[in-house]
Amino acid sequence: MKKEEILKRYVCTPCRVAVVGASPKADRPVFRVMNYLSGAGFTLFPVNPGYAGVEILGLPCVADLASLKEGVDVVALFLSEKMQGAVEEDLKQLSYKPVVWFQPGAQNEPLASLLTGAGYPVVEEDCLMAAHMNKCGV
Repeated sequence: MKKEEILKRYVCTPCRVAVVGASPKADRPVFRVMNYLSGAGFTLFPVNPGYAGVEILGLPCVADLASLKEGVDVVALFLSEKMQGAVEEDLKQLSYKPVVWFQPGAQNEPLASLLTGAGYPVVEEDCLMAAHMNKCGV
């Protein structure tokens, strides 16, 4: 799936997003992005083992993707490359292939290539919030 199609289908039309690396700390970029996306109508699912059981923006945080009770359209990665070790395995446990969105600072070319080869739609080096603001007439 090409980036323009991903933008049209999942960004300009608010979708269901797992936010991997979610944080309740208001000074973190991930918190600001989550706050924006929530206000724009996206359904968010915070994911972070360090905050499992904690509410972030009123939403329960889970430890990993396998703990989600519902499917998502996009998995947005807010983790540095060195913290992404479990992402590939977590994705393999899902019965579907969501878009994997590497936020700025989460670039990981080897993982992105592997996921693309396995049939996952991948977006690299773009901010989900900025893409929504700039490409969707907001």
